[in-house]
Amino acid sequence: MRPTDHIFTGVYDAGDRSDRLVGQVHHSPKMTSAHLNYLLVTPDADREAVSVLLEGLVREAGAWGVKQIFADLAVDSDLYPQFRRAGFSALAKQRVFKSIDRADVPTSLRGTWRTWTSEDIPAMRRLYQTLIPPLIQSVEPLTRREKLGLVYRDESGSLQAYADLVYGPKGAWVLPIVNPQIEEDLSELLVQMIVDLPERYRRPVYFTVRSYQPWVENALESLDLEMGPEQLFLVRYLSPRVKATAEFVYAPIENGKPEPTIPMTPIQNHQE
Repeated sequence: MRPTDHIFTGVYDAGDRSDRLVGQVHHSPKMTSAHLNYLLVTPDADREAVSVLLEGLVREAGAWGVKQIFADLAVDSDLYPQFRRAGFSALAKQRVFKSIDRADVPTSLRGTWRTWTSEDIPAMRRLYQTLIPPLIQSVEPLTRREKLGLVYRDESGSLQAYADLVYGPKGAWVLPIVNPQIEEDLSELLVQMIVDLPERYRRPVYFTVRSYQPWVENALESLDLEMGPEQLFLVRYLSPRVKATAEFVYAPIENGKPEPTIPMTPIQNHQE
């Protein structure tokens, strides 16, 4: 629990205690988005009540000033129509892999994982902009800024992968971004990442891999990890997405073309 975080637990009560539905939404001040932590719904729950509960959670998160809400939902869930009615849409599919423990095993890696610094940010951003679809870039940042993550550079010093990290009492959450053309064995790369995680204290490690990085999912499937069900990565936008237009026309320079766009990211996000 962090005093600066926003957490709201909503209850839909239809009068009968057995009909109560519960959901929770969470927002970290470091993020412009909130996340639906859980939704407790009985199998025979009224689907209209589920929609009402979701709308209540969305309304509460909107009062915090967030731009969007994320949710993870099993692909075969019968609640998907209710999420659609509440304005959620699917961005990608994903799967979570859980690693209980990993011993310090030797690998054939020629590079090393280490904690990133401000000097790594430009190379991380290039990899991020190359691999992450533009639709997802608009809602998911380069890093959640919850903890300094890890980067992997090969023998030549070229950045080939980075891992965004979030730590909690129940484990470490990892979102790996890996160059598909890396020459290293991906399975060994991910095993070494687990070994090199700082301040882990034998807590479980949860890898989230999205459908736009199938090479990472294939590598995790080859390891002895606990594999979760396939999920939908959902988003509900709370602010209108409007294209920015230039207020002035810029003359071409040296036979080039004018750039009519206006940067929308606050400059304080690029202090690195």
